[in-house]
Amino acid sequence: MAKDLTDDVKELNKRIQELEKIILDMIEPLRNVKKVTQNYLKIIGILMDKGGLTPDTILPELKDTISQEIVRVLLDKNNQNISQITELVRTRRGTASRRIIRQRINELIEKEIIVKIQTGSINTYSLTDKVIKKWSQMLGFNI
Repeated sequence: MAKDLTDDVKELNKRIQELEKIILDMIEPLRNVKKVTQNYLKIIGILMDKGGLTPDTILPELKDTISQEIVRVLLDKNNQNISQITELVRTRRGTASRRIIRQRINELIEKEIIVKIQTGSINTYSLTDKVIKKWSQMLGFNI
């Protein structure tokens, strides 16, 4: 009789542990929902305060609109060459000189905002990891 009771207690204890694991597994997604919701609210706050998420939000040192537009282009489509960047800036602004775009890109490289990637004879440009990290942190995501 005592042995049956001990076995029953062990079985109940095992089931309780299984239930605890199931409950913890069910709670974890709810924790993620809370985090995502907080990040979403942060984004809404930024949009309301700044009137939108713009490059100057994370890079206040960008004063000229062409540099801001280059960063915006690379935020939308990373790894672009000079011609692609010029065309995308031209589409957004109406005008863009390849010479001016190249000049601004060189300035952005000096400021460590973008990086030049050379593959053979082709050069493409991307945002630096530092800028991507700043952008992610601004949105509340830690990468």
